Amino acid sequence: MVLAYKGTEKLWNSSPEQIETLENVIEGKLEILRKEFISIRSYRSLRHDSDLLFWVSSHKPEKFYEFKAGMNLLFRGMAETSFSMISIYEHSPYLKGKTTLEDTLHKKPSPYFVAYPMSKTVDWYLLDYEERKRILSEHIGMAVSHPENRDIRSYTTYSYGLGDQEFVVLYEVDDLSAWSHVTEKLREATARKWIIREWPILVGTLNEPFRIMP
Repeated sequence: MVLAYKGTEKLWNSSPEQIETLENVIEGKLEILRKEFISIRSYRSLRHDSDLLFWVSSHKPEKFYEFKAGMNLLFRGMAETSFSMISIYEHSPYLKGKTTLEDTLHKKPSPYFVAYPMSKTVDWYLLDYEERKRILSEHIGMAVSHPENRDIRSYTTYSYGLGDQEFVVLYEVDDLSAWSHVTEKLREATARKWIIREWPILVGTLNEPFRIMP
C-alpha cells in the first residue's frame, strides 16, 4: 500500500514543540510497527496535494487498515489521507527470476521514491502472449541498457480489481534527474501505444527517522 497524507491548517499552525512531539510519537510507533510488517518506509512528498507518503508491505491485507487507522489516530486531525493505492507484488509473467519482496526491501533504502500507477487498453490484453512478451522485451531492454538506470530499483505490482489502476510500479532511485531521463527515453518504446492512464505519480524523499519539518 502507498498512502499519502496532506497536512491540515491545524498542523501548520502548531508550535515547533507540538510538531516535534508528534514526530517523536509517530517515529516510535513506526519502530514498533516495522516488526509486524515486511517493510514500512516514510517519505516527504514533493507533490502539491500531499505532504507525507508511506510505503507499506505486508502478507496480510487487513494490516493495511490497521496501519492507516493507527496513523489517523496519531495525527489527530493534523493530517488527513489524500490518496492511496493498494496492489499485489507478484513475479511478472514476462520475466524470469524468483527474487522475493523481502529480498529487495531489506536492502538499504534509496533517497527517493516514485509510485507510478498505470493502466492499459483493452486491445493490449487481446494481443497474443508472445507478441506482448516481444513488445515488453523491447521496453525492458531500453530501460536496462540506459546508462543512467544502474541505481534504479523497480517493483511491478498488480491492482486488477483492487484499485483505479491496473499496475503500481514502484521505484527507488538515487537521482531524480536520472530517473526522469530514463522515463523520457521509455516514451519511445512501442509499449507506450497501449498505455491509457499513469497518474497521479507520487514522488517523495526518504524520511527516516520520521520528521514533518526539516
